[in-house]
Amino acid sequence: MKKIFILGVGGLTGSKLAIMAKANYLVHGSYNLRDPHISDIDSVKLDITDIKKVETLLTENSPDIVVNTCAINNVDYCEKNQNIAKKINVDFVLDLSKICRSIGAKLVHLSSDSVFDGAKKVAYVEHDAPSPINYYGHTKLLGENYALENQENTVIRVSVLYGWLIKQISNLPSSSMKPSNFGKWFIEKLMANEKVTIITDEYSTPIIADDFAKAILYSIDKNLNGLYHAAPHTQITRYEFCKKLAQKMDLNQDLIIPVTSKELGRDVMTGFNKCLDSTKMTKAGFQFMTLEESVMLLKKQVDEK
Repeated sequence: MKKIFILGVGGLTGSKLAIMAKANYLVHGSYNLRDPHISDIDSVKLDITDIKKVETLLTENSPDIVVNTCAINNVDYCEKNQNIAKKINVDFVLDLSKICRSIGAKLVHLSSDSVFDGAKKVAYVEHDAPSPINYYGHTKLLGENYALENQENTVIRVSVLYGWLIKQISNLPSSSMKPSNFGKWFIEKLMANEKVTIITDEYSTPIIADDFAKAILYSIDKNLNGLYHAAPHTQITRYEFCKKLAQKMDLNQDLIIPVTSKELGRDVMTGFNKCLDSTKMTKAGFQFMTLEESVMLLKKQVDEK
């Protein structure tokens, strides 16, 4: 049985991936703040900025595959805290890639639509030229470049990621510098009967974390390497997406206040088109969930919380 080591097993994607992977792999993982306490999975607390400890742990564990789900994902935080953003999103990936090569492990690294400027009229494909317009996107591009220096490695980009955390970590703080993923934040706001302002002029291909984890696991099972996009085929605005979530979950849609990006006002530039084209991965045999299926799965998870 092959061994997978998941860096960030206490996160949204890492925890889902661990649960799915343990049926066919020996799964180990590390966490920073949230121990997921998943049965049959050994997890250890790890500060990834201590690269010597990372190297020792991975060398002793000797995994076949290392999945890096760790990142500073808060765009505004990265802009204001560039040193730590570079340390986690760039320097760590460079060091990790070297470690994986030295121990003969394949690295699967996660990236973002933010490597693009968001100005293209249609969804981005893998061979489109990156052109980040904020510091977060800049760090993610450098990180994926380092990961792809080894042709055996895999980088998987994702657009808007949402989902419901497993109960063991649902109320614990994250180290991604995001208080919550977009979907969970939105649902909890409406459940608390609070108004939310949602932008109407940003398109994306939102993916539920369960499906993203399946895509990652599929890439491992099929030994895919290189660059892939993980995205459902629905391209939708944040506002339309939120209206659909609220409708399916019987939440008050009147609490959703439409606003343009200009009206909202942000210090950091972000693109209007965050859509990713996943044709390459579907041609490799992976079938993404529809938006309808994803929302129904999310509703089921919320109802079971």
